[in-house]
Amino acid sequence: MLRRVLGVILIVGLAAGTAGQDKSKKAYELIYEDVQALKEQVQDLRVRLDQNAEAIRAIKDQLKALADLVRQAVTDQAVLKEGLGGVPAQYQDMLRKIDQLSLDLQRVAAGLAAAREAGAAPAGSGPGAPAKPPAEGAPPGTAQNPPQAAAPAVPPAVNISPEEAYRMAYNDYLKGNYDLAVESFRLYRQQFPDSPLADNALYWIGECYFSMKRFGEAIDTFNTLILTYPKGDKVAAAYLKKGISFMEIGKKDEALAVFKLLVTKYPLQDETKIAQDKIKELTEK
Repeated sequence: MLRRVLGVILIVGLAAGTAGQDKSKKAYELIYEDVQALKEQVQDLRVRLDQNAEAIRAIKDQLKALADLVRQAVTDQAVLKEGLGGVPAQYQDMLRKIDQLSLDLQRVAAGLAAAREAGAAPAGSGPGAPAKPPAEGAPPGTAQNPPQAAAPAVPPAVNISPEEAYRMAYNDYLKGNYDLAVESFRLYRQQFPDSPLADNALYWIGECYFSMKRFGEAIDTFNTLILTYPKGDKVAAAYLKKGISFMEIGKKDEALAVFKLLVTKYPLQDETKIAQDKIKELTEK
């Protein structure tokens, strides 16, 4: 009987030990599976981090490109404002042609006036055969057979050197005869277009308009100088006076753009120091 009881107890103990081992084994398996799952999650996170890092680098590159575009846009905007203050080259060329036509019309009018004066002079006063006396009852000074009207005489061109013509125009400017100086400098540029002082003559036309407070015409003239003679020795001065002209008519943004462009393009010119002072003056207001 005792043996039987001992056998039962032994069997029960073995069964309990086996069950405990099975439970421990299952617990280890579960832990192993959890560890493997965690490893997979960590690996997946690493992949995602690498992808995110690549995306962040791409975003940084895009932001850098965007910043470059913004800087370029700011620069282009400044240049655009400077360009908008001027007149297109085609329009400037048309204005020059109109000025030329006006001068030609003035010359023709002067020739016609001279012809009328010659026709109104008493007959026989000039060389040649004397005219017949006026008919009875005719107004005094009227010939019976008046001579045919002569063709309009164009005033002869004055034979002066380019230096003399330029000096005469500049003297008119110094004396304050600005309208006369403008016409003289225009005639100089028409008669001597290849002169090395042609750009200077254009600059002084702008100075004349500036002195007469005709700032819009001064700006147009300085624009023509900048477009026509981009490498001339008066370009920096033209930029400066153009900016000051914008200040005079209250266009602060346009003036700032012109002054900044002058400082950027001509950092060593004397005009640049004045432009820097003007920039400070405008920005501190």
